[in-house]
Amino acid sequence: MKKTILYIGLLCFMSLLFSCKKDGVIDGGVSDPRVNMTTYDFLKSHPRHLFDTTLMIIDKAGLKDRVNATGTFFVPTNYSIRLFLLAKQNELRKTDERLNFNLDSLFKFYPPKMLQDSMSVYFFNDRIVRDNLTETGTIFQTQEPTTKLLVTLEKSTSADYTEDGIISQGPKLLYLTKIYGERDVMRNGSLSDSSGKASLNDTKVLCQTSGIITTTGMVHVLSNQHTWAFRR
Repeated sequence: MKKTILYIGLLCFMSLLFSCKKDGVIDGGVSDPRVNMTTYDFLKSHPRHLFDTTLMIIDKAGLKDRVNATGTFFVPTNYSIRLFLLAKQNELRKTDERLNFNLDSLFKFYPPKMLQDSMSVYFFNDRIVRDNLTETGTIFQTQEPTTKLLVTLEKSTSADYTEDGIISQGPKLLYLTKIYGERDVMRNGSLSDSSGKASLNDTKVLCQTSGIITTTGMVHVLSNQHTWAFRR
């Protein structure tokens, strides 16, 4: 079982490094989590389509040193930034369909302090490692003072893996959740808040790669389908 999970994790990690698919890949933890470089350099070492826009925002906000001083960084990919820009553009086009909102617009209308606040929700002073997490989850304070996020480690709902006729459990996946009001919980097969009222308020984000240990901190990479800054 251990051999199977390590092998799957390695394949997924290598796919993240070299794949350009929008949907990304999902892993259950990498086989060799340590990389001999800082968090910033680790992100910069990847193909441009993965993190170059994220790094542009980090540079524009003057956050390079904070990235390397952070205990844990849940990294939004370029696709997350693109979804944010599209959401802003769609909002503007409700009043004028000719209007656009791109990266230049972001840097024009968002001063460095706003960029810092938006990116700081992904920074944690705590070193958040998979071995210390549960399905129930733990709430952690982000480096943005008004924001706390829930981190959970949950068993994959995909089919179990089989090796030599022996069924092995699927990988456990890492999630980052922003809670709005009362936390959504599963009751009788559907989500509801603590009062039992049907609810789908929370924003739950899957990590497509998790548990990467750089020389300066811990890195978990968020799903490409996440919208930056938890914009809804």
